[in-house]
Formats: sequence, structure tokens, C-alpha cells
Amino acid sequence: MNYEEQMQRLAEITSMLEHEQLSLEEAAKLYAEGMQLSAQCHKILQDAVLSVQEIPVPLNEKV
Repeated sequence: MNYEEQMQRLAEITSMLEHEQLSLEEAAKLYAEGMQLSAQCHKILQDAVLSVQEIPVPLNEKV
């Protein structure tokens, strides 16, 4: 699953937890899945930031 798909699933989980009548077991499973997706999305964003920071900028050009 790519970043956008993970964020979409995370939004679905959030909506389900907020608006649906779920058993404690169902809610706990969704919460765990959401936390895992959140961690994966955070890692993707961290990696993206690092890759942008590593782009060399020529010293003679203004940014």
C-alpha cells in the first residue's frame, strides 16, 4: 500500500471508530491497525524529508 492508500485507510478507520457502534474487540483491532498505519506513514514522511535534505544545492545559485 502506498502513502495515499494508507492515509485513506487511516481516515476510514478513524471514521469507523468515531461513528459506528463497535464491540470493544472490533474497536481494539481497528485502533491497532490505525496505529500501525500511522507509524508506517510517519516513516514514509521521514524518509521523504531525508531524501529532500540530501539533494545537493549548487553553491553559486540562490535557493
